[in-house]
Amino acid sequence: MQRLLLLTALACARVPAVAPDRLAAMHQAKDDEPGEKGLSQARDEARAKVAATGATDFVYDNESVTPDVITVAAKAFDCGGGEK
Repeated sequence: MQRLLLLTALACARVPAVAPDRLAAMHQAKDDEPGEKGLSQARDEARAKVAATGATDFVYDNESVTPDVITVAAKAFDCGGGEK
């Protein structure tokens, strides 16, 4: 029984075989890269949603960046003064 557990543990701890060209094509992202790109995308999406409401002005109200989710909240304002 102990031998089976040892063999199972060794099999799980083994490094998977990966083609050398696949390894060479990989690059390591800096910690701030995905967050900055994601925040920029979330801001663009919030701005587009605000524009779709017909607002003339907006302000980013709240931003949250976590490893799994990035959210941006915006407040929209109609400062056009209405039609004359």
